Amino acid sequence: MDQVTSRGRQIGVILSGSLAGFMVLLDTNIVNISLPEIAASFSISPGSVVRVTLIYLLILSSTLIIFGKLADKYGLRRIFLSGFSVFTASSLLCGISPSFQLLLVSRMLQALGGAMLFATSIALISKFIPPDRRGWAFGIFSPLSSLGLLVGNPLGGLITGLMNWHWIFLVNVPVGLAAVLYAGKMIPADHSRTDEQKDRKGFDFIGSALSFCGLALLMFFVNQGPRIGWDSPLTLTGLAGAVVLLTGFILWERISRDPILDLTIFRSRGFSLAILASIAGFGVMSGSNVLLPFYLRYCLDVNVTHSGFILMTFAVLFTMCSPITGRLSDRVSKTLLTIIGMSLATLICISFSLLLPIGHLGILFAFMVLLGVSYALFITPNNNLVMSMARPDKQSLSSGVFKLATNLGQMFGIILMEMVFTLSLPPGSGSPDSSLDNIPSDTLLRGFSLAFLSGAGLCFLAIVFSLFIREKEAVVTTPGETAFLG
Repeated sequence: MDQVTSRGRQIGVILSGSLAGFMVLLDTNIVNISLPEIAASFSISPGSVVRVTLIYLLILSSTLIIFGKLADKYGLRRIFLSGFSVFTASSLLCGISPSFQLLLVSRMLQALGGAMLFATSIALISKFIPPDRRGWAFGIFSPLSSLGLLVGNPLGGLITGLMNWHWIFLVNVPVGLAAVLYAGKMIPADHSRTDEQKDRKGFDFIGSALSFCGLALLMFFVNQGPRIGWDSPLTLTGLAGAVVLLTGFILWERISRDPILDLTIFRSRGFSLAILASIAGFGVMSGSNVLLPFYLRYCLDVNVTHSGFILMTFAVLFTMCSPITGRLSDRVSKTLLTIIGMSLATLICISFSLLLPIGHLGILFAFMVLLGVSYALFITPNNNLVMSMARPDKQSLSSGVFKLATNLGQMFGIILMEMVFTLSLPPGSGSPDSSLDNIPSDTLLRGFSLAFLSGAGLCFLAIVFSLFIREKEAVVTTPGETAFLG
């Protein structure tokens, strides 16, 4: 048995995973506020410096499945500690990079370390924490790791202002070294496949290449679609190429002797539906984070400094409520909590869209408070639900798939809500070079209203998926028992 019984050791495992999630999420956006300084330092254009952020996101998302597989094959602890080591060393390289090219290479290495951590952080809890305490564990893990998104921009601005942009990477070094030592002490050794089993089946290099290239193309063109243009031949060709590569990946995995993505994990209908609910449910959270700053500026005339503090309301409520909902998910139905959370989010989005024309800051505060509560009801129990549905021998792979699903959900949520908003504006108003200053407020309000109605649709879709989940469903361990994918 790999499960940890000592309460102190359990807290150590949870804190190790939480710190990993925090650092990975922190470095997705702590750089953003320092991009102008990085561009000036290397005398490059704003369009070029954006690659510092983009390349990190591309590598991180495209390698999650690969490292999840490696963790199941060679040991969760080994990949997790290796991830911290790579992340720390590459952060040092980022901080001392003498050229922009070396910074990009170092950032790619940092993303690889981040993917190793991201693919295994949730699996630490599901593997080492007893089932009756996982809700409590996720109630600590979810808000602590999410703080990386909350403090990224303010912390990046503070560090850059007091010192320089190099230190936004260098601060990771002492923290990473301490984390490796702490995690090495707290995380027990887990069992990987025997050497004989490893030798019998080689690593799936073809599947890894197809997965990486397909996901990288998908992430790049979905991310850059609004800038390049969705109807651009380049965008359409890139997305078509991603579909071809990912289809080839799925077909190859069905015949591979040791696939990088074992499709039998989806034979659990509950796991598959929980993943789909995650993709739908995470969309509104990210979509609202993108649109609300524009609503505050152009409809409520709130400056950017105050907007940042106002938008923290969601994160504060989510952080406060998550430990409570996590503990609840150990005592009552996890599915029921996720359904309640998404039902509340649906009603909140509909109500907010109808009340938007009033243009009162109190309505926005109420929306963010209630949305924070609803997502505490959804995210923490959903983490617990997904991993409880995962096969015991595929925890790290399932964790990687889950993290990829949440990334895709956030990305598609942003695209959907932004697209609905843009399509409601006069022709040409939604182009990257256009301004919203000259658009009438009632036109903007209609766009925001329709965008949040589309967000309500995403939440409702998450409810539909969750309704068909049966928590007592037995985890499938043999290929021929059932087939969710067909």
